[in-house]
Amino acid sequence: MKKSFTLLEVLISITISMFIFLAVFQIINSLKTSKAVFEKKISNKEGMLVKTLYYDILNAKKIAIVKSPNPKFIRLFLITSNSLYGFQRPYVVWVAEKNGLVRIEDKDVINLPGSYTHLDRFLKNVKIFKIYKNKSKYFVFIKSKKNIYFEFEGR
Repeated sequence: MKKSFTLLEVLISITISMFIFLAVFQIINSLKTSKAVFEKKISNKEGMLVKTLYYDILNAKKIAIVKSPNPKFIRLFLITSNSLYGFQRPYVVWVAEKNGLVRIEDKDVINLPGSYTHLDRFLKNVKIFKIYKNKSKYFVFIKSKKNIYFEFEGR
């Protein structure tokens, strides 16, 4: 007796392989679409804000989302590897104040209020600044002249 595959077995294996390749193709296509949407979102005026906040949270070793006296705002305290000033593991605070949305970065722990040398103003006239966390997903919402919101999977 010969040890070979029957025509039916070959057809079944080709069909199964076809379904697997189709599923992989759909996943790759979906990832390309998601990447294009995200790149389009960060290419506009608020792009630097979105990109910086995204990488701050994504690369954070520690994250603390703290309520501020104003219920429309939160304060975000991070230890991250994303530095705009070349620090190794900077402490970063995102806070909305009367002048807008501000990012403070320092080598040491940041205590509010205070004066800081590494302070970046990203948006003016911020009405709401909220970050919601559910397990490892983050949803960021900023209301200004234009609403900015995005969701992503973090740590």
